[in-house]
Amino acid sequence: MEHAQLDSEEWSQIVLRLGGEKALASSAREHKAFIRARRIKAPSDVLRLALMYGPGGCSLRGLAALAAGYGIANVSNVAVLDRIKQSADWLEFLCKKTLSTLLEASSIGGLSRRLRIVDGSRLEGPGDRAWRLHLCYDPVLGRIADAVITTTKQGERLDRLAVVPGEIRIADRGFPQPDGIRNVLDAGADLLVRLTWNSLQMTDADGEPLDWLALFERTNVEGLLDMPVRVQKARSPMKPMQMRLVVIKKPPAAAEKARAKALRASRKDQHRRLDPRTLAGADHIVLLTSLDHQEFPPDRLGNLYRLRWQIELALKRLKSILHIDRLPAKDPDLARAWLHAHLLFALLLDEQIAELGAVSP
Repeated sequence: MEHAQLDSEEWSQIVLRLGGEKALASSAREHKAFIRARRIKAPSDVLRLALMYGPGGCSLRGLAALAAGYGIANVSNVAVLDRIKQSADWLEFLCKKTLSTLLEASSIGGLSRRLRIVDGSRLEGPGDRAWRLHLCYDPVLGRIADAVITTTKQGERLDRLAVVPGEIRIADRGFPQPDGIRNVLDAGADLLVRLTWNSLQMTDADGEPLDWLALFERTNVEGLLDMPVRVQKARSPMKPMQMRLVVIKKPPAAAEKARAKALRASRKDQHRRLDPRTLAGADHIVLLTSLDHQEFPPDRLGNLYRLRWQIELALKRLKSILHIDRLPAKDPDLARAWLHAHLLFALLLDEQIAELGAVSP
């Protein structure tokens, strides 16, 4: 955000996008971000200060000076700190409210179902402070569809973000857990996730444990494998879930790169012998899905999974352009305000880009 544009028409547009002055005043009071006017006259001024501190990149001392210079408020840096800390819950609410407007159907290539890619990223702060951004991206709309910021105690899960009935949820290897899979399916959605050979406890359709080396060898001969499997949870009464296991042989260059990576990781851990299934698995992409075979043959599943690069770019933009990973605050409420100010600004940018019909860079 450019400080020279604080009094420009663009700021008025931001206020309008968030519902206008009256709506901001109501929600600010509800979330105790603005109790009464003192030296800061309006809730929108608190929001402006939070955006200047977060994506604007101002220090608290510099922010107090800019606020006085632009006639927003004549307050000390300590007073600014207190106001921004009090706005953390409000900024989180504004993020959720902005995201709630995206509950619209999307389609891709004749596919009349919403695609939602989930991923997460650790955001480091000063000292040992760290937070986690959980992100859901719509590759059709080309924008963030859902997001939440938590402490690192809350790990990455398929169902961490709300599941929309009928959606297809796509995720990488860190996400397949039995409880998350069950909750996604129970919510009326389908899923497509990547696996390693030891990600889950699975059997074939007859209840026999999978022989991964034999499966990889069969894929080498046939080029791909598509078979029904049962996903179970160890030492749990959970009913086995009927799924499809799809194994696709990688191109030679990609396979060689993956094998080299597996060998390097093995050499770092000199006390652990490299499992031959890990080395064989490096030559393959292993996918697990609940999608129907007739409608979603293996090549179509591969195309869907490759859409994951879009959420990786979204996370990279949040870090390299908005610098959401350069958290300066130790105080939990100040850190939450700083992070949610970044997220809110990113959502507003997504909205403006979508209105222009542009593709996010």
